Amino acid sequence: MRFKTALRLSTLTFFSIAPATLAIADEIETVVVTAEKRVENVQDVPISMSVVSGKNIEDLNVHTFEDLAKYVPNLAIQPTPGANQIYIRGIGSGAQNFAFEQDVSLYVDGIYAGRNRQFMAPFFDVERVEVLRGPQGALLGKNTAAGAISLVSAQPTDTFHAGVDFGALLSRKGFDVSGFVSGPIADNLTGRLAVKLVNEDGYIDNIGTDRKVPSPNDKLVRGILKYQPSEHTDISAKIEYSDAVVNGTQAISDLPAKGNSFADGIKNTQDPFGVAEKDKTRSFNSVVTANFGVGDNTLTSVSGYSTYTATKYTGAASDNPEDWLSTQREYFHQFSQELRLTSPTGGTFEYIVGAYADTSKFKTHFDTLYDLLGGVIAGESDMVFDQLSTTFSVFGQGQWNVTDNFDIVGSLRYTSTSKDATLHQFLISGIAVSPAYGITPANPDKYLAGSRREENLDPSVTLQYRVSPLSMVYFTFSKGSKAGGYVSNSGPVTQATFGFEPEKSRNLELGAKSTLFDGLLVGSVAAFTTKFNDLQVSNYIPGVGLTIGNAASATTRGIEFSADLYPLEGLSLSASGAYLDAKYDDFPGASCVVTLPCNPDPALVNIGGSVIPAASKWSGTFGAQYTTPLSEDLKGTVALLGNFRSSYFTEANLNSAAQTGSYTKLDARLELANVDDRWSIALLGKNLNDVHSFSFSYFWPFDGAHRLYYLEETRTFQIQASLRF
Repeated sequence: MRFKTALRLSTLTFFSIAPATLAIADEIETVVVTAEKRVENVQDVPISMSVVSGKNIEDLNVHTFEDLAKYVPNLAIQPTPGANQIYIRGIGSGAQNFAFEQDVSLYVDGIYAGRNRQFMAPFFDVERVEVLRGPQGALLGKNTAAGAISLVSAQPTDTFHAGVDFGALLSRKGFDVSGFVSGPIADNLTGRLAVKLVNEDGYIDNIGTDRKVPSPNDKLVRGILKYQPSEHTDISAKIEYSDAVVNGTQAISDLPAKGNSFADGIKNTQDPFGVAEKDKTRSFNSVVTANFGVGDNTLTSVSGYSTYTATKYTGAASDNPEDWLSTQREYFHQFSQELRLTSPTGGTFEYIVGAYADTSKFKTHFDTLYDLLGGVIAGESDMVFDQLSTTFSVFGQGQWNVTDNFDIVGSLRYTSTSKDATLHQFLISGIAVSPAYGITPANPDKYLAGSRREENLDPSVTLQYRVSPLSMVYFTFSKGSKAGGYVSNSGPVTQATFGFEPEKSRNLELGAKSTLFDGLLVGSVAAFTTKFNDLQVSNYIPGVGLTIGNAASATTRGIEFSADLYPLEGLSLSASGAYLDAKYDDFPGASCVVTLPCNPDPALVNIGGSVIPAASKWSGTFGAQYTTPLSEDLKGTVALLGNFRSSYFTEANLNSAAQTGSYTKLDARLELANVDDRWSIALLGKNLNDVHSFSFSYFWPFDGAHRLYYLEETRTFQIQASLRF
């Protein structure tokens, strides 16, 4: 990708929903974005996007996507068994099908990651994170029907730099430590090495194991080499290894078991058969990126390999006699290659053309034990899913600079996707009664197979007009798509329901960006409406089990804005917000909405007109930061950041018991540092008002009457220290 230079956060924009968000930090140095694969100022990018710098990530102790979502409007994360689900503008992939690729695509250093286990703990030594809202299929491509997130690692430097960051939890046990070293190695060769360790207690008392959960224990190492023999040629190679372990779960239940509820403290009893829940992922990622000058053009090659293995122990134990333990294993391999040719800027016509291909293999294996007789294992069943996927696409973008102030940009991407999959479910022994598996001694074995090939065209057209050198308006029409696929882990599935169709979106967006008062005020605003057809969904239906397929259609519409103000030296103020109306237009075969009459046949239930789960009508952030000299060598900083969300449902049945109420969470940072930022020490408080909210819930898979709730992090205090060389 070619890069775009951006404004410092201190040169904000009044109209830009491409906010260089989170202007609660000091002046953030030059931020670069890759949204359109071309060098541009972020304020010239006609996309609704937020950019979070590496400095913000360090200051706010962003370790996970859940942390990131607190600071970006219209971005939500659902932590679920197996993976985190990313939602933009209320749209994301269903939580219960592990074969789903994300509606919101993740790119790490240009490599597509359809499964976020590929990068379980990516937030360390980061240059920036870009959050792009709306379909991005034309240029970014694969499975960007709702949006995309791009992470860019910190790159090698031409001079020697090194640093160490340490954080220690005060509210509970735990620490995180990271460090990096960067600089020249030989003539034309630079390198960077970064490591990170995390070992923390959780915030939920698991009385079955007498531990605090969920407890992360992560180890990460990343190395980058960059060779630049000439001004127009550079080659970089990155390898990254992570070992991410989470002991315990965020889930608590409303079962009447041993205080396992919100009412009796924050406790759970997730300890079936004396085995604590655990999620382990080992991943390896590598990428080689090369840029070559070809006349006045630039030829770019991005070659990637990504693999991971994962094991997750999940279960439920309670006073209810129906206990279970499932061991899930995942295996994934992906090769990808992109080539593109980029023209220089400044002419009447600019272009990007390219081709992309990848192949991946995904396998998941579930082994489940059932305890129905007071401690005696009454049954064991297995489920094995295999999928081979290949993708090929060609794409191009042309920009006609009609006048000095008016541009027309057109993009088009053709994608061909093939998938072959099998699902084998079988009873090993005893009796299996879970509707989530659907096999019994009378029907002990089920084998399904499918093969599909599909083609998609994703165009976009943008009109961009510069009102002044520092103000612009734009209008965009774009389409996005997400490939169809197969059901990986649903018992009720049959050969007829094994596959699901591709999802498609089309988006209209009107936005503006501007910098006012000599850079003291920068802001953005965008209005959008997005129509989804064949939206891919999954949910539990009581008495039926997990169902996975396509909702007929859905529409999201709303407004997003951002504004940052620097009224005084050392003082920065920021605010961002979003209004969202996200509803199903037509959804037959859904879980019955509690406010509607329930037909005994779920296939006849249609919840068209209902709100989409995980979609808050209102969300936003606000912040203030003040930095002042304390002496010739010292400075002090105090910062306050709040994020708010209106109420949202976590289940398609819109039951108030599965609804998180409106909330505002407050974070604060108090820092002492020397004036050249060689060292600092800070006290960080997150969720200071100790809001108890949950991001996801689902019915107990056995009785369909009780729920599991995934509780978000409670109040924490942390000491942070950093040293730079």
